[in-house]
Amino acid sequence: MKIAIEGCMHGDLDNVYKTLQHLEKTNNTKIDLLLCCGDFQAVRNKNDLKSLNVPDKFLSMNSFWKYYSGLEVAPYPTIFIGGNHEASNYLWELYYGGWAAPNIFFLGAAGVVKFGNIRIGGLSGIYKHHDYKLGHFERPPYNHNTIKSVYHVREYDVRKLIQVKEPIDIFLSHDWPVRITDHGDWEQLVRRKPYFQQEIEEKRLGSKAAAQLLEKLKPQYWFSAHLHCRFAALVQHGEGGPVTKFLALDKCLPGRDFLQVVEIESEPGPYEIQYDEEWLAITRNLNYVFPLTPKAADFRGVNFEMEDCRKWVKSKLQERGCKPPEFVRTVPCYDPSQADVNGDSSVNPRNPQTEYLLRLLELPYLLDRNSEGKDVSPYSSLIPRGPADNNSEDIPIDDVDDDDDEGLPTETTRVVQKTPCTLQALFLNPKKRTKRLVPMETTKSMFLFIAVSILFVSSVTANLAFDFYAASCPTAELFIRNAVSTSSSNDPSIPGKLLRMVFHDCFVEGCDASLMLQGNNTEQSDPGNRSVGGFSVIETAKRVLEMFCPGTVSCADIIALAARDAVEIAGGPRVQIPTGRRDGMVSIASNVRPNIVDTSFTMDEMLKLFSSKGLSLLDLVVLSGAHTIGTAHCNTFRGRFQQDRNGSLRLIDQTIDTNYADQLIKQCPINAQPSVAVNIDPETSMLFDNQYYRNLLDRKVLFQSDSVLMNNDDTRKLVEDFANDQELFFDNWGVSFVKLTSIGVKTDEEGEIRRSCAATNIV
Repeated sequence: MKIAIEGCMHGDLDNVYKTLQHLEKTNNTKIDLLLCCGDFQAVRNKNDLKSLNVPDKFLSMNSFWKYYSGLEVAPYPTIFIGGNHEASNYLWELYYGGWAAPNIFFLGAAGVVKFGNIRIGGLSGIYKHHDYKLGHFERPPYNHNTIKSVYHVREYDVRKLIQVKEPIDIFLSHDWPVRITDHGDWEQLVRRKPYFQQEIEEKRLGSKAAAQLLEKLKPQYWFSAHLHCRFAALVQHGEGGPVTKFLALDKCLPGRDFLQVVEIESEPGPYEIQYDEEWLAITRNLNYVFPLTPKAADFRGVNFEMEDCRKWVKSKLQERGCKPPEFVRTVPCYDPSQADVNGDSSVNPRNPQTEYLLRLLELPYLLDRNSEGKDVSPYSSLIPRGPADNNSEDIPIDDVDDDDDEGLPTETTRVVQKTPCTLQALFLNPKKRTKRLVPMETTKSMFLFIAVSILFVSSVTANLAFDFYAASCPTAELFIRNAVSTSSSNDPSIPGKLLRMVFHDCFVEGCDASLMLQGNNTEQSDPGNRSVGGFSVIETAKRVLEMFCPGTVSCADIIALAARDAVEIAGGPRVQIPTGRRDGMVSIASNVRPNIVDTSFTMDEMLKLFSSKGLSLLDLVVLSGAHTIGTAHCNTFRGRFQQDRNGSLRLIDQTIDTNYADQLIKQCPINAQPSVAVNIDPETSMLFDNQYYRNLLDRKVLFQSDSVLMNNDDTRKLVEDFANDQELFFDNWGVSFVKLTSIGVKTDEEGEIRRSCAATNIV
């Protein structure tokens, strides 16, 4: 049996099928089956586009509607799973699997079918730890939150697959099993996709759920997509155990490795898709704990012994047959001659195929139920997900950058077949690798510094952990981000305030939320902290978390995560930071002044302070880039001016551009109120970018402590590099920010989890 495997379909069925037909003709062969690893985009009409979570520029009908309508018929039996770019309303109709169009079969949220004597299993969606334990609470029409969470993998579906005992020949998942890169040439992968390096090194690139299934099922083949690149691996399951051949594929574009054909030993054809007896028994046995609200499935009391259920299912299949029922259209099909939206987003039709299967198994139809029709989303309307989260899926895949290779020179001029989508990939010069800059000349010194930097980050985060709250409060980071996003929408200055807060907190008593404590002689009473803002954002997030996960998430973690999210919301990079900090119980005003940077500091004074916190010269330059957002009061840079005899201000600091100085004098005249503030970055004040470094080169920075970076050869070179390369700045920001938020952390018994961020738990 010859089986073709395709990566991400993205609705481009026409070109994939044409490519396979070209392959059959030129190689005198016959393809028996096509498998697709997600992002199939089974969009039937314009209404389905409302359930498709993609950037607006990718909202298009593509070609699936032609196969749904019958205008075209799939030339090969096609089996697909769902990814993170799907018409989720349609796939929900077929939660248990079924024909999405004639000859095109959806495996369901999770499923196993037979094709001939080959068993094919699959898991739809992508893994997100904060939604993994939740039930299937989402119902169309989806809102801003549920259009994203609906395709996140759920524990219930994974637990069903874990019950499979008979051998699986082929398994499909959209995202890769975590740590699969340990079994292949990950260094070559990083050369092509440098932004994967950190996730690979930290063992978090991929899906934990998929990794669990890989270890349990041990299929002969495992195919994935999602990351839009080809990657192969061999997984040996124990000494002398079976081997799984893993392959990830790209999407259908010229010059991409999007297609692979494998030949599997099988019984003679013809072949057809049939129900799998064991899988139907599992489905019947576990359907009564099917979770339909955010509450996780309760497996207590479930009898996982399948023998009796298996016999019952076998008798039913002998009576009814193993073939799924025929395809049935449930909504109007797209008509290119009509501009109006087809269908009603408020209608969630019952698919006759799903009804047939449930009648076969004598199970109730539950897909249109939730908690008595109420909005059961855990993302309350009081804390909506912010607009910056629209298309973020953490991993920087190139879903929204299809032309990422455009313009790169080829190393070779390999000839490729002129098919609609090529089966060969052009060899292109890799993009510039993510790198950690150092103010040294030699490559040897650079690599030495990188090693030291990584060791340092590892040591300071040794007692912290990624996904620290995965079990105890899986939605913690989501709630914090929502609080930051909502507040930022109402007040664009919030990201700058939160970023300043994390500096002022971590530099004094360590990252322990000591800055949040209120009272006489606390850190807040020091003049340097009276202008720090954003406290209400932290308290808002804390109140929500205490409702959902009481006594679990520290204020210290909230501050660090809020600052992280503030940077991304303002346009900066997404940074993964470990959590598990405890809140401190000491906050003294006299500790502030010796531990924070004064805007009049010299280079030596700043270096001494940063070094005392375990931060390097490189960290000093990188973290100074925080001044690309935020505002400052007039008194913070008043020392660069002097009052003349006429009572006016005149510039005395020659390191600042005179025209810029004139602007500052107008904004901050001698009689300005103490509350008057100006943008730290005069060009892009609300955008986290590399403009700060360009301002430094143009001598347009507010503070003397910024200007001194141009007085040192090493720091000036770094400023020039970051001014010319924003990606380089972002790469370095991630490492330095993790170091910043790991200063003096308290873990275990060193601190507490405050009930309120403003006061310790000790009364």
